[in-house]
Amino acid sequence: MTDYHVHIGQYDKIYYYADRVFSTLKASGVDEVYFSSTTSCLYCEESDAARENSEILKNAPTALALYEGVMEEVQNALKAALEIGLKAHPLYWVVPEVHFSSSANVTIQKAMSEVNYDGFKIHPRAQKWDLSDIDTISLADEIFSYAEKHKKLIMIHADEDFLPQLFESFIAKYPAVAVQIAHCRPLDDILYMLNRYPNVVADTAMANEDVIEKIKTAGFESRLREASDFPISNIFRRHVL
Repeated sequence: MTDYHVHIGQYDKIYYYADRVFSTLKASGVDEVYFSSTTSCLYCEESDAARENSEILKNAPTALALYEGVMEEVQNALKAALEIGLKAHPLYWVVPEVHFSSSANVTIQKAMSEVNYDGFKIHPRAQKWDLSDIDTISLADEIFSYAEKHKKLIMIHADEDFLPQLFESFIAKYPAVAVQIAHCRPLDDILYMLNRYPNVVADTAMANEDVIEKIKTAGFESRLREASDFPISNIFRRHVL
């Protein structure tokens, strides 16, 4: 069984160790995962939040330190998965500030060459993705172009504030890129994207069962990917690994 939406790393005040996350999933019957690190949600020194709040800035890593820390996490997670016989697909969680930092000097090509990532994670709620900004447009285009050339998955977080259509122009421009929209929400917007773009799938992480059934009824059952959002999903069950 494959879980298409799994996390490791720092989330709020809890650190989720990859070996524990993967062992728990393996014990529940999962033998393949697509994962990314929520440590990527930490504010770096170059972020607007750190610039505007001295308390955040005081504890913030540099963009380069954040990038290197997550890279090390993912490499260790791949070793942990190998040890227990779990097939693991890491996704590179793109933090725009990392790529905008001249001192970090990280390109998409560099990030993807340093770790054998199987795709990208874009999270417009966790990071600022201002698609009216020319640098952000260029970064998004670079991601989609790389994904098309190298046949990499792109996972995009979507919700009521950050609609699935946010990256529609890139999805349309790069129809060969497999795009996984997380969480199946909002329903009407997900149905629009599934109907319009054959390269789009939706994952069921944190999704309402009624919404999932409506997507199936609409004829898109084959375009649904089973996903748990584990272990973040367990925060709501008051369980910590």
